[in-house]
Amino acid sequence: MPVTIDQTTGLIHLYNDQISYVIQLLAHRYPIHRYFGRRLTTCDHLALTPQRPHAFAADATPDFPYSVTSLPFEYATIGSGDYRQPGYLIKDTHQQWLPLLTYQDLTVTHQPLNPAELPTTVAATEPVTTLQLHLSDPVTALNVDLNYTIFEQRALLLRSTTFHNNGLETLSIDHAASLQLALPTADYRVLTLAGTHAHEANLVTAELHPGIQLYRSLRGTSGPQQQPFTALTAKSTTEFSGEVLASALVWSGNFESSVEVDQYGRTRFTLGLEPTTFSWQLKPQQSFQTPEAVLTWSDQGLNGLSQNWHAFAQQLLPDVPAAPLVLNTWETMMFDVSAAKVTSFIEQAASFKLATVVIDDGWFTNRHGEHGQLGDWEVDRTKFPAGLAPLSTAAHQLGLKFGLWVEPEMVTMNSHLYQQHPDWVLRYIDRDPITARHQLVLDLSQSVVRQHLLTTLIQLVKTNQLDYLKWDFNRHLAQVGNTALPSAQQGELSYRYVLGLYDLLRRLRAACPELVIENCSAGGGRLDFGLLTFTPQTWLSDLTDPIDRATIENGFSYLFPPTVFSNHVSASPNAQNGRQTTLITRLNLNWCGQLGFELELKTLSNKEQDQLRQQIAAYKTWYPALRTARFYRLLPSGTAVAWLIISADAQQAILFYSPGLSSAVKTTKQLPLRYLPDERTYALADGTTYLGAELNQFGLPLTPSAQDFTTQLIKLHAVTQN
Repeated sequence: MPVTIDQTTGLIHLYNDQISYVIQLLAHRYPIHRYFGRRLTTCDHLALTPQRPHAFAADATPDFPYSVTSLPFEYATIGSGDYRQPGYLIKDTHQQWLPLLTYQDLTVTHQPLNPAELPTTVAATEPVTTLQLHLSDPVTALNVDLNYTIFEQRALLLRSTTFHNNGLETLSIDHAASLQLALPTADYRVLTLAGTHAHEANLVTAELHPGIQLYRSLRGTSGPQQQPFTALTAKSTTEFSGEVLASALVWSGNFESSVEVDQYGRTRFTLGLEPTTFSWQLKPQQSFQTPEAVLTWSDQGLNGLSQNWHAFAQQLLPDVPAAPLVLNTWETMMFDVSAAKVTSFIEQAASFKLATVVIDDGWFTNRHGEHGQLGDWEVDRTKFPAGLAPLSTAAHQLGLKFGLWVEPEMVTMNSHLYQQHPDWVLRYIDRDPITARHQLVLDLSQSVVRQHLLTTLIQLVKTNQLDYLKWDFNRHLAQVGNTALPSAQQGELSYRYVLGLYDLLRRLRAACPELVIENCSAGGGRLDFGLLTFTPQTWLSDLTDPIDRATIENGFSYLFPPTVFSNHVSASPNAQNGRQTTLITRLNLNWCGQLGFELELKTLSNKEQDQLRQQIAAYKTWYPALRTARFYRLLPSGTAVAWLIISADAQQAILFYSPGLSSAVKTTKQLPLRYLPDERTYALADGTTYLGAELNQFGLPLTPSAQDFTTQLIKLHAVTQN
């Protein structure tokens, strides 16, 4: 059992072969943090000794010779002498903050938490150990569980908090973090991902400084602007070496990550629900569960960190496999879809041996642009006189799958649904509703709304024999209010909305277990570990230009494996930025993920069509290895991008290289590959062989680009030497 408990010192050691997490039950009263990082063989000398309090510190007492002002608490609040960012804020009936909670007992099991209403975070095949520290407030009879689940074979630990009101009065939870972590120094850089539509996942780093650095979303969703993820790196850490610890919230709504350096140069890192848009009325005999936060550590640089995240993501994914080789109508047809055009797409997809045809936005009634109707999901009989079922049948007869774009969470005021149920949308009482992209957001906290959407979606899937849904989400939440909840509970609505989304997706997956659901929010605007448990792939960005998209994919790769990235080859010049690129440049990038297309294949030249057929055939051959491959970045974040993708058995590898702008100085560059097995020999397509150690240390020679914005995709195979 990977947990030891010293009853004398109060030290609790959670560990596996890679990491240790040490807590001390200080005077058997408060859990405090002692260590997180590389595996320790012993923690006998980590117990905190009494320290002399500094000015402006709360007094120690004879039976507790410590000042709470500077203790490294595992979970703390304000009002009791700790003035740092709180992990929780709870008010009693006097509207006064509850004090620091005291330790009562602990429980250790070999079961994950996997809270019923939240995404599953631990697969059935993953061995784990869960420690629960039980704290309480004797005055209100509030019990709180601090939950720690350590993966026994991975450098991963889950943190969350469960609140149980065993008293007689309602308590108000105004802040509930999932994780609070105390670090003894401030000698770190903070690393986050930030961005916007069509410019997602930009790596941002900053030095820690005295005070608070805050990252959050107020948008009702995880959003492209900030990811629910923060890393703290040693100042010498690179892609390839150095220590880094990080946490991500398994959540798809508002969040807050704060890093505070106090007056003593110590760091408190907190991650959880965003407090200004959250409150919860915890009624007697009821409980509240925070989302789970994933904590990880590596001494192998940012690539080592990514390996941990990718392993976590892979075991989260739903059983239904992803759907590569999609032909999507959007960039070719936009809203102007029709039966004749889609029939042509089906024929083209079959001719090029693709797998799936998807009709994007525009297939339903009164939808000719963004001002069109949303919410009724009735087929436009002008565009599709016979409906969609004949097209689905035609696709299936040719060995293809068939899918549709939907945006179930949205509605427009000109829809029948809104006119019949105006109380089904999020809006403030006695205020004009606020639209974005001309649409409103359905209130998924209401069970009647979720049931309507579930019935509608199941009928859509069954009637049209759908294999695939592209689930979009094109606006953020505003006026998060309704008439269904009492006024005192309106602060619960943002949280309840996300639970409603998870409930809807879970029930849809149960009703249609073979259905592929692609996550989309105007691109990767809601790519997070919460939705990853329901959707095996995500439309990464609405920007399909291969050069800019490579930097977006590079950013997202810090957290997510490229196997979940849905990438489409589109026309040139690119519709978003006007850049011209060759077909092979576009194909090379989109190999690194779920390869798909958004262009008229029949308009390509004969040479391009031959290229395309060859690349599709090769991709199919490589795809089984790509699904479980390891992914490494070979260059620091910047304009040039280089990746190494290695199959699980290291028998195959792919190098992707995008140098960006061409140089007038044409010199061959050696790019060290770093991660191949040293002892193996690898061959290129032309038969040239290299020892793995040679490629790792000296590098693979790369021919200089003859023009701007080219890419290279170099395939390597392990060979046996006689």
